[in-house]
Amino acid sequence: MSVTQSGARPSDLLPASILGLLGSRGPMTRAELAAALRVSAATITQASKDLMARGMVLELGQIASAGGRPARPLSLVGSSGRIVGVKVTATHLAVVAAGLDGTVWQAESVPFEAARPDALDQAARSLGAILDGIDQPVLGVGVGIPGAVDSLESGVADSPTIGLHNAQVGAALRQRLGLPVLVENDVNALTVAEQVYGVGRTYSTYLVITIGRGIGCGIVIDGQVYRGAGGGAGEIGHIPMVEDGADCPLGHAGCLESLIGSSGLMRQARQLGLGQVVDGSASFDREREAIRRLAEVARRDPAVAEGLFGWAGGWLGGAVAGAVNLLNPEVVVVLGEGSEQWDLWQPGFEAAFRAKLMASRRSIPYLVEAWDEDKWALGAAALVIATSFDRDGATGYQGELVRERLSHAASGRRRPQARV
Repeated sequence: MSVTQSGARPSDLLPASILGLLGSRGPMTRAELAAALRVSAATITQASKDLMARGMVLELGQIASAGGRPARPLSLVGSSGRIVGVKVTATHLAVVAAGLDGTVWQAESVPFEAARPDALDQAARSLGAILDGIDQPVLGVGVGIPGAVDSLESGVADSPTIGLHNAQVGAALRQRLGLPVLVENDVNALTVAEQVYGVGRTYSTYLVITIGRGIGCGIVIDGQVYRGAGGGAGEIGHIPMVEDGADCPLGHAGCLESLIGSSGLMRQARQLGLGQVVDGSASFDREREAIRRLAEVARRDPAVAEGLFGWAGGWLGGAVAGAVNLLNPEVVVVLGEGSEQWDLWQPGFEAAFRAKLMASRRSIPYLVEAWDEDKWALGAAALVIATSFDRDGATGYQGELVRERLSHAASGRRRPQARV
């Protein structure tokens, strides 16, 4: 586990992690926060000064300390508003309204047709109706989209899997909703949520692997999400694995996703004589149902378990081992709808993963988290609080606006309006 030393540049996400921890655990001393977040006391002291100056955290009365001077716990100022997250799919929007501590207060799924010419108008109308029903100040909206996003601030997205090309998502939603909007690749958004609410409180360098229709990877290095030059880092699913292989949905032949994404699993199932289980499963929702049916068959038939999910786990384990050998993370987190079948993936994954790791890295742990689609949306919501603390200006005016709204929500003053 990495510890930020006094004087080192702390993660931009540290203030958000402090807010999340205070929200979920209640008042804590600086020493308790430092121990929980694996950073130095000096780092917590500096970050808490900033949060208190913004009116988001307050210092409570002194409490007795064993052997030292009395400590003064820190506490959140009220609720400080709601953060809203949206996970975009080809067929629906998963939407959550959450508190700063990550508690989901409202979750909805609304129909969405990404291929429609007025898709963004449709999304804005649906989101507007949901926002109208939230009785707390809304600090901003985070949007997670499968595909490449040029920047969090502008939010221009290319998502071939759902049919969005050069889509002006950020500008369109800001104009219609009158709120700050941050847009990010959906796996990166999940990775931010882990930093604010999950394993990122303990580890500063880790990978998030998602398995489902596609195979994704989020990368955190020294507490920072690594996005790459154009916002598209982490495409582990498109690493070439075999020559002359089938195409993935994006047309890349022989890549990892072509082998073990949902379409690849169904192709392998047909080769195993299980076409009757998966035939007619072309849409996204039908693919998920087909995979569930295959899992039911595999749990009754060891040959199917090994020949399908064990085979897929082996390919995944080898690819993730390569990423670990390259990036040297402290831990790997496995997420996604495919984790519902992890009992079937795990034997093949474990064998290939350990065998292909460098000897010095064979003890690296991996964590498999229970799946819920709301996690995708919560990841998008976490963008709102997390990116409000960026030090390099990556979120531009949107980050400034969220910071203002956070301070106004804490103080009860009138909130500033969004600007496109």
